[in-house]
Amino acid sequence: RNGTLKKPLDRAEIHNTGVEVTRLGLGGAPLGGLYTDVGIAAAASTVLKAHELGVRYFDTAPLYGSGRSELAYAEALQHFERDSFVISTKVGRVLVPVDSPPESENFVNLPAMEPVFDFSRDGVLRSLEDSLERLGLDRIDIALIHDLDDNYQQAIGEAYPTLADLRSQGVIGAIGAGMNQWEMLADLA
Repeated sequence: RNGTLKKPLDRAEIHNTGVEVTRLGLGGAPLGGLYTDVGIAAAASTVLKAHELGVRYFDTAPLYGSGRSELAYAEALQHFERDSFVISTKVGRVLVPVDSPPESENFVNLPAMEPVFDFSRDGVLRSLEDSLERLGLDRIDIALIHDLDDNYQQAIGEAYPTLADLRSQGVIGAIGAGMNQWEMLADLA
């Protein structure tokens, strides 16, 4: 368009939110044990290296290792000034303690926590509060509604208005959605 090549570590504002992310971010699913076990120390080391190399956008979710990804980020991000990075997490699942680790096709070495879909206002607030505690942070920059495929009406009717209210209060900076298809995302937009 204007001939300027965009670089992965360049920053870009998310629409008109004031939230600026590096174009390249670090996704937290592998840090939570996606397909292979990754210890907290190795996961935190990955985050530290990414930050050292200039990555300033980090993404996670309660689903990723039933909280393990968020704990790995907590271990690493405590070493940086809070305004030096942007973090997103997701809502739509809350972690419920269970007697033994749940079976998962994707994640290994899970704690005894079961991710349960909950797109209600209370579920969204609980999910964010729990994420903040696991992350050891005072705020989330971006909250994404996660895997709303089978819960679209509740996500639109309860989760989104809750996040919009939090955004208007300045509690979160931006809202989005994350899922494995584009049709609902286009409708949501």
